[in-house]
Amino acid sequence: MKSYDVVIVGGGPAGLAAAIAAKKEGIDSILVIERDNQLGGILNQCIHNGFGLHTFHEELTGPEYAYRFIEQVEEAKIPYLTDTMVVDLEEEEGEKYITAMNSKDGLLTIRAKAIILAMGCRERPRGALNIPGFRPAGVYSAGTAQRLVNIEGKMPGKDVVIL
Repeated sequence: MKSYDVVIVGGGPAGLAAAIAAKKEGIDSILVIERDNQLGGILNQCIHNGFGLHTFHEELTGPEYAYRFIEQVEEAKIPYLTDTMVVDLEEEEGEKYITAMNSKDGLLTIRAKAIILAMGCRERPRGALNIPGFRPAGVYSAGTAQRLVNIEGKMPGKDVVIL
């Protein structure tokens, strides 16, 4: 079982910024866990401008903004796991434990002095949006459509209605 001072769940902008801030405060034993196959979170699919003005004092796309944080994490030699899903958090007799899994390492148990949850947010699923029917073909959330077009290079349709 590996132990860290700080484990950050979520490798998007908040998680990466937390890792960098912890390192700047003198904490060396840090781990970032990300469920996607790369760091950067939702920024990777936000190819439009408008990011970075406050933090980096220039206008960047989402992937450019994410890359700035990823560079800082890598320069600071902060370890991270991608393609890793956290399945449980526990506290037992003052000790904090994270159970996670991935295809490379299998089931992992990680001990942490502190855990930072920086998983962002998710759009509500179709069932929570009160769209009738069981499988309405061609109904996508904005985030799903954005991922299909900007990450996967697929066009979900040509006639679009946004509600």
